[in-house]
Amino acid sequence: MLRRIQTIILFSCLMSGYGWAQTAFVDGIILDAKTKEPLTGVNIVADVTAGTTSDQDGAYRLEVPPGTYTFVYQYIGYETYQQAVELAAGETLRLNIDLKETAILGETVVVSAGKFEQSLGEVTVSMEVLKPNLIENRNTADLTDVMQQTPGVIIVDSEPQIRSGSGYSFGAGSRVMTLIDDLPILSGDAGRPTWGFMPVENVTQVEVIKGASSVLYGSSALNGVINLRTAYPTDVPKTKINFFTGIYSDPSVDGAKYWEITPTITSASFLHSRIIGSTDFTVGGNFLTDQAHVGPPINLPDRGEAETRGRFNINLRYRPKGIPELDFGVNANYQQGVSLGTFIWKDANEGLYRPFDLVFGPDTVSATTRTKQTILTIDPFITYTTPKGTRQSLKGRYFSLENDNTNEQGNSSEVFYGEYQFQQHFEPLTGWKQFTMTAGLVGQHTTGTAQLFEGNADTSGQNTAKNFAGYLQLDKVFWNRLTASGGARFEHFDINGETESKTIFRAGLNYRLGNSTYFRTSYGQGFRFPTIAEKFIRTTVGGIPIYPNPNIESESGWSAEAGVKHNFRISKFNGYVDAAYFHQEYDGFIEFTFGSPGSPSDPLFGLGFQSLNTGKSRVNGGEISVAGGGKIGNVNFNTLTGYTYTNPVSLTPDFVYGENGESYNTTSSDTTGNILKYRMQHLVRADLELSYNRWLTGISFRYNSFMKNIDQIFLTLDMGLLPTGITEWREKNNKGDYVFDVRLGYDTGRGMVTLVVNNLLNRAYTIRPLKIEKSRTITLQYSVTF
Repeated sequence: MLRRIQTIILFSCLMSGYGWAQTAFVDGIILDAKTKEPLTGVNIVADVTAGTTSDQDGAYRLEVPPGTYTFVYQYIGYETYQQAVELAAGETLRLNIDLKETAILGETVVVSAGKFEQSLGEVTVSMEVLKPNLIENRNTADLTDVMQQTPGVIIVDSEPQIRSGSGYSFGAGSRVMTLIDDLPILSGDAGRPTWGFMPVENVTQVEVIKGASSVLYGSSALNGVINLRTAYPTDVPKTKINFFTGIYSDPSVDGAKYWEITPTITSASFLHSRIIGSTDFTVGGNFLTDQAHVGPPINLPDRGEAETRGRFNINLRYRPKGIPELDFGVNANYQQGVSLGTFIWKDANEGLYRPFDLVFGPDTVSATTRTKQTILTIDPFITYTTPKGTRQSLKGRYFSLENDNTNEQGNSSEVFYGEYQFQQHFEPLTGWKQFTMTAGLVGQHTTGTAQLFEGNADTSGQNTAKNFAGYLQLDKVFWNRLTASGGARFEHFDINGETESKTIFRAGLNYRLGNSTYFRTSYGQGFRFPTIAEKFIRTTVGGIPIYPNPNIESESGWSAEAGVKHNFRISKFNGYVDAAYFHQEYDGFIEFTFGSPGSPSDPLFGLGFQSLNTGKSRVNGGEISVAGGGKIGNVNFNTLTGYTYTNPVSLTPDFVYGENGESYNTTSSDTTGNILKYRMQHLVRADLELSYNRWLTGISFRYNSFMKNIDQIFLTLDMGLLPTGITEWREKNNKGDYVFDVRLGYDTGRGMVTLVVNNLLNRAYTIRPLKIEKSRTITLQYSVTF
């Protein structure tokens, strides 16, 4: 089938190849319609063929092959303007454009909600959009710190939670699909994201969908989607260099300092993008060395570097002259690194920043693992778009990941992913305005090999997973006010010969009242097949066994939401306020649970962790967020702020899911209200940034409420076999945690110098029990773009 699809696309390209190799030009000046001032940085795109931005005088010039185009002019805070033109070879057309101001909401364009460009105000689901300035001004070496500032989102030991839809799974089985340019980046065997692998030096925006998104994105999108979109080059070549270095402050807990020499953190990144003839070329990379806040275990006295990694990526896109409908290319990303991972702290006092060492007679087992990691992705793609609104694309990804662990329990996986998508915008074809059909076929083949995965039937450690799917979504705007969206997906999953299939549906409505208020409601089904790791992992971490569960079943659920977005304007500041009520229910809910899956003769007397289907659960709650940007007087102002309340409960607290009678009631530390484990019911996120002349200042705030419920076994073991001090810690720190970050920058004219202090108050706090978060870091950043 793929060969037939490729043949159709190439045949269409050849039939369109009669166009001349000559070019045409469009130029002009872009002004504010009211003040007649020139607008700098307006994005001008000719369909998907070419693009540029206006200079400081509002001027622009764009070279394209002869043909028919729709020129789109987009600028934050202004209405999008479109102009259809027909250009002959050698022609120069002058288009002077006056853009009208509007609210920022309507002109924020997103792709993830429907797999095509839509206004943020018109989507039928809850979304947050993170702009590059929030990443660039925070000394960001990976995306984790930025995601922690997103309303409703928290990263628990590298695992993303959205609105309490997930707990803690020890890196096996994410309910949030993580993407780079619409392609999945979760590891093939464990379903875990690697945040440092994401190219933060080349971000156009990060789009976050909250709620079940499996119709478009399949398994692992049960709770939402995080999609990092990279930027294509413009007509003006760009080079960006960023370097920062800094230190860790001494811990605020008396006696917890483990180091004699202060740990440091250093990062350097670069990006260069340009258009060379018909080729879009982007190259970038990052290097990080982080000596970290957690010290060495007893059996690794040489601390060395807690994490060192280097990453290099390149994006190429070619647009053949004479065939403006076609573009194709390849993106590649490669990373190598060495890191130390800590599972449990030594104790809640002097050993807070040390890993636990479990002593079994003459042997000492450390809770720290050193991992050498190698990651490679290669992403070929081809796209063919006709003037009649038909778009066909074929994209693939080869994803290789290898973890070489010191405990001789490394793992490796290879993923081959392919997606064919057909999209039709019906307006140029039939006159049906604002009607889009999106359909696709997806195939994925995964192999995972590891001693870790010897829980399969033949104990070989070699496992194969296959995934095939087809999806369809329809989006239609009625009367320029009501947006209706609906879709379906069929998915077939095969792991080591065991098969399962699912069919799911979604629907949503968005109604625009006046020019500034949008009401929305949506319903979506979701599902998640277990990963290779959840079914077959057999290992020991910090002396605590983790057992396989070959009989684990897939989990499914649905989410519904009602919300409202309202634009507001204060002088030249444009923003929106968004309020939503959400309701999610799950069946066969998979939780990483401590129990007695082994026998008394096994290590730790058969106690250990195992992924189990724990019955039914429900998460409902509300969220309000505010976002915007612009000027108040002479001060530029940007903000992203939100509060999220969730009520995550077990609906079957007496359901027995363990071999020895384990249930929610018997394994929970606190069953009051049947709150699910490892959830925080109240999240507050706020980021404010001000700039005036050459100065920039910003402050970030995060509040996580107290995690009421964890596995009871940690408190029980704390009394004897595993004395970690977790009971005392939770009694003293039961009011939640708040963290402030601040930044101050100055533009020297040759680059931006920024001082960033994270965890300003140097608080000792946890997100996941038994793992301390970073003490205060003080870093100095220099970034330059030319």
